[in-house]
Amino acid sequence: MSTIAFWSPFAEMGCSSSTLMSAYATAFQYRTRVLLVNTGQANCGIEAGIFQDEKLPADVLYSFEESGWDAIERLFISGSLNKHNLRDYTKPLLKDRLDLLTGSMNKSERSASEKGEVLKKLLETANQCYDLVLLDAERSNINPQLIVQQADYVVVVLNQNMRNLKQFFEEILPEQLNEQKLHVLINKYDSHSRVTLSNIKRGFRYKGSISAIPYTTGYLDAMNRRDVARYLQLENLSEKKDVRKGSLTAGIGELTRLIMDGAGMRTMLKRLERGA
Repeated sequence: MSTIAFWSPFAEMGCSSSTLMSAYATAFQYRTRVLLVNTGQANCGIEAGIFQDEKLPADVLYSFEESGWDAIERLFISGSLNKHNLRDYTKPLLKDRLDLLTGSMNKSERSASEKGEVLKKLLETANQCYDLVLLDAERSNINPQLIVQQADYVVVVLNQNMRNLKQFFEEILPEQLNEQKLHVLINKYDSHSRVTLSNIKRGFRYKGSISAIPYTTGYLDAMNRRDVARYLQLENLSEKKDVRKGSLTAGIGELTRLIMDGAGMRTMLKRLERGA
């Protein structure tokens, strides 16, 4: 029903970890079916925080992978990709809530136009059987601008670096994202910095949607352990009744709510619940 892209014009902003975090949080908190898509290499990006498949030997150029992006490419080429078989090539992360389309295992390169056509067909198909499709544009094999263009809603991941913020709000936002629905996420947020959310909005006269995810050592450790799912589930359960302002749980909760509102999904889910 809706495609959400996580993107940043700057390197090392944490797009992948933010995408992964949001996918799990949305699946935990809402009655939605979510597809998380790795458009980059297998075991990298969003996959780096959850599990690791056996790596191919260095001399292998092609692998007939039974799931993931490579399988989708083969189905697309054969003209057989459809809503009935897409789920057969994804991996379930949360039963009936969250599936993952893993990245490419292959080292062979397709043209930019070919990759773009596969992405368009994938999104067209996925939106027939999932409520939300989340794309990480940080470590993608596809042109990030194409991913942004195909998205219904874009989460722009930034940090508190004033030079980056100035460039984004004064140049990139008006020139590249003028007509795009978006949410600004300040990642690894330090509440003691003078670059607060209110100062950012006031300083750049930004009236759009913005929120923050605080720097959290526990989440960093979970990414390193490739154990994000369990960490987020425990974090969510332990703070469910009394969410502390400024905590990771509060930041994630606000982010998912704003994304769902921006994409028009909360209103749609309420209608479906009333009609159930």
